[in-house]
Amino acid sequence: MGNKKSRTGIQKVKHRFPSGLSNRYPRILSMTKHKGYDFIRPMFESGELNLFSDIFNFDLIPKTRVAKDLGKEKGRFNELIANPNEFVYQEIKRFGFLCNLAPFEMGMLIETEHPRKVVHNDEPRPKKYNAIKLMVIEKQITSLEAIIDYFNKSIIAREIGRKATTLDGYLKNVDSFPIRDIRAIGELFDLKLSEMLKLVEAEAP
Repeated sequence: MGNKKSRTGIQKVKHRFPSGLSNRYPRILSMTKHKGYDFIRPMFESGELNLFSDIFNFDLIPKTRVAKDLGKEKGRFNELIANPNEFVYQEIKRFGFLCNLAPFEMGMLIETEHPRKVVHNDEPRPKKYNAIKLMVIEKQITSLEAIIDYFNKSIIAREIGRKATTLDGYLKNVDSFPIRDIRAIGELFDLKLSEMLKLVEAEAP
């Protein structure tokens, strides 16, 4: 007598992110989270969920709900699902947060479904480009800015078809960095999207 029964259907969500991500999205934490998001991490860890589109192909959560949570119009969100390169970093980070996946894990799903296209360029790459991947693997380089510091920013910008001022703006506000351009920089140094997203996360405020 006097003991209150616990309410059913209410669960605590444990977020598995470093760097205070929960503090970055107070609005998400304050709203009711769709239960379908809770299936994603277990299915990712078990190997059942391998592709970015599996989140929707397995009927885990409606596209309309994710579009709403990301502040996207339904038609535009369908375009982004078909071509995730059109997302910006903040959207991937936010989507991953809802799914209990880190940005680099979202990158793994994207690159498995949308592998990079090998572009044959007759112009040889500078030899020092080849060293960057090993430096990342050995954690001598741990951020995107650290890669850029080894080269002239205008050269990297030209390589990916951007102005130096545009690249500088992305580096100052990585949330606005298009996934397409993050991949383009990675391709210069034979780095996967997942590897690049780890480096970008180190720049995030």
